[in-house]
Amino acid sequence: MKPRWKGKGSEAKASADPMYKIVSQLQSSLIRSEARGLLSSRNVLIEVDAELSDLFYRTCFGRWRITSQEEKQWFQLEMEEAFYLCYSLECLKEA
Repeated sequence: MKPRWKGKGSEAKASADPMYKIVSQLQSSLIRSEARGLLSSRNVLIEVDAELSDLFYRTCFGRWRITSQEEKQWFQLEMEEAFYLCYSLECLKEA
């Protein structure tokens, strides 16, 4: 059974930029930046730059958090997402 795509050009876009490549870019970017997650209640907060913000958005990890600090961007990860990044991909450390 072939996958079904919503919208024109979705299949071509997915073929040109597959998810495994985006996740690999996210992993290497997190390792390079030595990212550390802050435990906050049932979530993990991570400070990100523009590149990481885009990669989190494209991989559908976490949610962007609006703060009063314009120079800093934060993403809120669920525990499952943080666990996957920390233990499966080994690219996120706990602060």
